[in-house]
Amino acid sequence: MKQIIRLIFIILLTAGSLKAQESFTISGTVFNAKEEIIQGATVFIDGSEKGTATNAKGEFKFANIKPGTYQVIVSMIGYASTKQNVIIQNQSASLNIHIKEKTTVLREVVIGDDSQRKENIKIFLKNFLGESANAKKCKILNLEIIDFSTIKTILEATSDDFLIIENKSLGYRIKYLLRNFRYNKGTGVTSYDGESVFENLAGTEEEKSTWIENRKKAYQGSLMHYLRSLYKNNLRQEGFITLEIKNNNQPLQLAPNPVNMEQYINTVDSNFIQLKFKTRLYIVFDKENTLKADSQDQNGTITKMMGKDGSIMRLFLDNAIIDSKGSYVDYRSFFIQGFWGGKRIGDQLPFEYN
Repeated sequence: MKQIIRLIFIILLTAGSLKAQESFTISGTVFNAKEEIIQGATVFIDGSEKGTATNAKGEFKFANIKPGTYQVIVSMIGYASTKQNVIIQNQSASLNIHIKEKTTVLREVVIGDDSQRKENIKIFLKNFLGESANAKKCKILNLEIIDFSTIKTILEATSDDFLIIENKSLGYRIKYLLRNFRYNKGTGVTSYDGESVFENLAGTEEEKSTWIENRKKAYQGSLMHYLRSLYKNNLRQEGFITLEIKNNNQPLQLAPNPVNMEQYINTVDSNFIQLKFKTRLYIVFDKENTLKADSQDQNGTITKMMGKDGSIMRLFLDNAIIDSKGSYVDYRSFFIQGFWGGKRIGDQLPFEYN
């Protein structure tokens, strides 16, 4: 009996040790260019619910970090925001981050009247938040901090501080550090770059229940969902169909049978996979018809116009390193079009979402 108790005790100790090893910390100190510590700087992990401020010693710390790739952002009024990529594999990370005083860059600005600013805000909201049902319930609480400029047909937007966004559909308050926003009035192409940190809104039990359901709907079929399924090698079980695109124009010429994505994956270690392919892929989320996708003629092709439900993905870099959260080491890894390309801030979820 004593031996059994001793064995159980050893097993519990081992399990606790393994569990502890799965969780790490990201900590550090923030300095200015003169090597002086910076107190009160905002530090957060991009796309997460983790945010804090540096203490009197310029220090910060994030606990319960699982292996994966993270972007640590430091922001302080009067300084240019700084981004540092951190990869956690089997140990915690300690950082020394230096921030530089912000320099003012003069641009050609076309100043309009109040009606022009209202039009610019309308364009910005549509292309930044998106046009989905979730996006329509988003509200930016401090629009007045956005500066607009126009260079020919290009509308640009910047901000010196966080945009505060309330997403009443998903139940989040998002602080978004907008680096740049560009909208081409001629082509309709939008690009923007920035970092975000999430906070859960306070709400009634009924509101929380609605948020849970809406978050689930936002997650289903998303790029985050796809990459997490890719990491777990269960794309088909999760409802994704991936087809190879045979041409470069519309309508798309698609291979008849789904791609076995396993052939494009190499395991880096227990925490990361490497994705490498040279073709363009067409991806749809369709749980009902996933199993039917194998019944096509092997020698035929499928002709399809780019639909609202389909996404095109190709590698922008030579490969992509992906972790279990559905995050990738380099933000330039993919070029995305279609359904995923149309998903904007209004449909974004923090990587803690499960």
